[in-house]
Amino acid sequence: MEVLRARIPDDHQGSGKAISSGRNPRALRLSQVPVQGRDIPLDLVVHDRWAIPRALLAEERPADSLPDAERRLVAEWLAKRYIRAAFPTAFDYRWRGKSKGWRKLLKKYSPLIQGVYLRLHTLRELPNDRPYRCHLLLAVPENAVGPDQWLDTSEALEDAFTTFWDQFRPAIKCEAVEALTTDLITLADIERYQRFDADWVSFEDETAVTPLATDFRA
Repeated sequence: MEVLRARIPDDHQGSGKAISSGRNPRALRLSQVPVQGRDIPLDLVVHDRWAIPRALLAEERPADSLPDAERRLVAEWLAKRYIRAAFPTAFDYRWRGKSKGWRKLLKKYSPLIQGVYLRLHTLRELPNDRPYRCHLLLAVPENAVGPDQWLDTSEALEDAFTTFWDQFRPAIKCEAVEALTTDLITLADIERYQRFDADWVSFEDETAVTPLATDFRA
């Protein structure tokens, strides 16, 4: 099993929102953790992990434990190290300059989106003169929209996301954006896609983690 080291920061000051909300993939700050009767901040770095024999846990009881919210935050933050989708650096380079706009788009439509999945025609590093072709799948919670509003809502979602990706032509060609309710999405539908990792947008409140692909019904 693995252990993760936490350090008391030198300045004892709160850090930026990105590092305290789990958005930063390398560092995390827990603002107030009860340690020996007092609340202190703790800093964690994802590379400060070691494998130890599980039997060591039976030799001594833990001195303390994290509150539920902080424990969940650490678990979700660490899990991203193992489930994070990997896209070509050349693809990331072509659109990351507009990542703030992408986050705003996701936040605007967050009540209507349970997951965003992206499929590239290739995962190879392409030269600048060769475009990446992509297709996006938007997973909409089954009960988020009534049947009478579905057509207008799905068209609005597809138009907004298509408009965002069209700004990167010809370097990236978004061939289609498709919005589907989760009751219609199967594992076969998304097995060729990768989760498009900006999920931290949904975690700024106390809501549970967005379900993974395996939570969809086959």
